[in-house]
Amino acid sequence: MATKNLTELDFDGIRNNLKLYLQSQEEFSDYDFEASGLTVLLDLLAYNTHYNAFLAHMTANEAFLDSAIKRNSVASIAKTMGYTARSARAARATINLEIVPDVSYNSSSLTLSRNTIFSTTIQGKTYSFFPKQDYTTTLTTVSGVEKFVFTGVEIIEGLRVVNSEIVEAGGLQGPVLMANPKVDTTTVRCRVQESLTNTNLVTYTFSDNILDATASSKIFYIEEALNGFYQVTFGDGVLGSSLAVGNIVRLDYIATNASEANGATTFTYPTNFTGSNESTTLTVTSPSAGGAEQETVDSIRFNAPRFNATKNRAVTANDYKSLILSSNPNVKSVAVWGGEDNDPPMYGKVFVSLQPNAGLVITQDDKDTILRDFIEPRQPISIRTEFVDPEFTYIGMTVGVNYDSKVTLLSSGQIQTAVNDTINAYFNNTLNTLDANFYYSKLTSEIIKTSTSIVSANLELRIQKRFTPTIGREMLYPLYFNNKLQPGTITSNYFNAIINTATYNVYITDVANANVVAPLYNGSGTIVIKSVATNEILNSNAGTINYDTGVVTLNSLNVSSIAGSVTNIRVSAQPHESAKDIKTENLRRVSETSSSAVIPQASKNIILTQDLSSADIPNNILTGISVTATPKVSDY
Repeated sequence: MATKNLTELDFDGIRNNLKLYLQSQEEFSDYDFEASGLTVLLDLLAYNTHYNAFLAHMTANEAFLDSAIKRNSVASIAKTMGYTARSARAARATINLEIVPDVSYNSSSLTLSRNTIFSTTIQGKTYSFFPKQDYTTTLTTVSGVEKFVFTGVEIIEGLRVVNSEIVEAGGLQGPVLMANPKVDTTTVRCRVQESLTNTNLVTYTFSDNILDATASSKIFYIEEALNGFYQVTFGDGVLGSSLAVGNIVRLDYIATNASEANGATTFTYPTNFTGSNESTTLTVTSPSAGGAEQETVDSIRFNAPRFNATKNRAVTANDYKSLILSSNPNVKSVAVWGGEDNDPPMYGKVFVSLQPNAGLVITQDDKDTILRDFIEPRQPISIRTEFVDPEFTYIGMTVGVNYDSKVTLLSSGQIQTAVNDTINAYFNNTLNTLDANFYYSKLTSEIIKTSTSIVSANLELRIQKRFTPTIGREMLYPLYFNNKLQPGTITSNYFNAIINTATYNVYITDVANANVVAPLYNGSGTIVIKSVATNEILNSNAGTINYDTGVVTLNSLNVSSIAGSVTNIRVSAQPHESAKDIKTENLRRVSETSSSAVIPQASKNIILTQDLSSADIPNNILTGISVTATPKVSDY
């Protein structure tokens, strides 16, 4: 009997295998397999085999999170891990309202309804915003004027949508479908009416866990349905109260335009809160932000296993990261560290630093929501969470590569461009995020691999801190490079400073103490301010520098203006030969006030990013990344 080939999945291959198999059988040895009748039968068998093989292959693929392609498959698998794919998120803004009422308004209180429409226009398109809830205030006298003052009013972009559904037998747990692809599930309000004749409404609250659920809990759950829409389900009488036949489920929610409405800074408001002769003042305290599209398949695939690993707790650093990344689409990366990692330790605290996605912001409301809804209910008692804003360290470099012109058709300019692309890719793929380290040897290796003609690469690194000074006031500015520094390499862009009542065009540099010697260069030095015009020292004690820890302190610096087009002062230094790997896990020591109170400093909130500066030589600003390609001299 002929051997059967079971490895072929292509239609033509299957057909050919069937033909070869039949030809090897004695009863079919003299058949003409190109005859029309047999050809049709072979095609039919091959098609059936190919179809079933493809179906089995796709079915197996869709059963696993790593290989599933269809969104409903990925969402369904994530659901078994307790993870609900994030819906679209509406942009939110915060406003204050002051309303001087019409003389005919005779009530001492005023309610701003959640159905009040505020409007804004972005790039020619009008968007509607609604208050998050009803806000009520009483008449207040401000500067002798009686007015209604609403502060901290959160408004949400989108349109209010209302769904109603009568519960039938077999649907006591739902689901009730919200057939709108742009629903923001954080805005869902669920109320259950007793019946058509009994209009009493009971409000159900959203629950994302079963730990506090009882048989009488008026809670609802949200999950993604197979059709990609979201649906509301209810308890079964054990984990939450079930519904009754004849109940009417009333859902209302915001259908949003997602990220389109980010960035609004002005809003128009409806007239006649109290009457036609009222006077209204609207102030935007936080522009609209936070709008985001529905979570992508790749994001679900990444977040679901990590969320499952948290087991609905916030104990380890990875627990915090997973909970935050799954809850807020504005967050690109998260750094979390315990207070025990500070020096000295600050026990009982967890520090969290959040990096927003490009073009977005993480507002205080976002932080409050993350803390209130996702962290505090899951973290141990007595642990306090504090948010720390990220801090940037800019890495610039002068790169020199040698290449063999005999093994490439590329010109020197083309090799320079290719090396620049490699450096950009390294920063984009490896850095520009929290908790990421720069490795000198890794980037050097990537540069050499750019072209087979490159035989060597030399990188001269610069690390830079930037700060925006308070103009016209003497201030202290601490700069944390968090890296061992090479003495004599501190420099800055040019700026105008007031020294002894006179204004000079100056720059910053350093002078090492006498005990700072080669090759270790351990110890401290002094920051001095020099004149741009004469290079003489105008202030010989403008600050201090610790070359070991990379801490630079500028004492009583009085900046009157900054030269050139930049709006900040940029202080650069070269890392020591032994510290070319720039790491964000290097801990920063604490500072102490005059009262000796310990102030914890952030440890791991550093983002290493590429210096993209354009050259401004007259103002002492170098090109962020400079590449030179030189053909090597013949070895023989």
